[in-house]
Amino acid sequence: MEQESFLEEGEVILEKARKHWIVYVEDVLAHTFTCLVFIIVAHYIDAYGGIFGTYSAMAITLIVLVTWVSFFYAWTQEYFDVWYITDRHIVVVNQKELLDRQESFMEYGRIQDVSYDKVGLLQTWLGYGKLHVQSAGSEQEFTLENVHDVEMFAHKIMELRDQVHPKEI
Repeated sequence: MEQESFLEEGEVILEKARKHWIVYVEDVLAHTFTCLVFIIVAHYIDAYGGIFGTYSAMAITLIVLVTWVSFFYAWTQEYFDVWYITDRHIVVVNQKELLDRQESFMEYGRIQDVSYDKVGLLQTWLGYGKLHVQSAGSEQEFTLENVHDVEMFAHKIMELRDQVHPKEI
């Protein structure tokens, strides 16, 4: 398996919880539609606007470039939000800004509750949703939205928690 900088010696990554692919499709469709509209407008302004139309078309082309840069910025924000489920604890990596990243750790012994939400038809069919892990420490709750196979991750975390603190009969 891969070796990450946050792992302790001998620690193994069991699962990675990332956002579902549908989140990226929504971003791609929205940004592509916006760019196409501006490209069509720039083409007509350039063709029928004379000298001022050329400058307007150049300005709209610049808007298209900014739109694509904003897409890659949004993609970076979404893609680098990840949870690592290891054999010892959960590592939450939250990409706040382009160069600002926060890592939080939660040991299985501190987990009090694990839950997930699937809201709507699309989330139910595709099996993604919001994952909640509550602890007894200063960080009360970790939440990751649009997690693919959210039910499996919730059960995996509960299973690892129960291995640390077996249920008493």
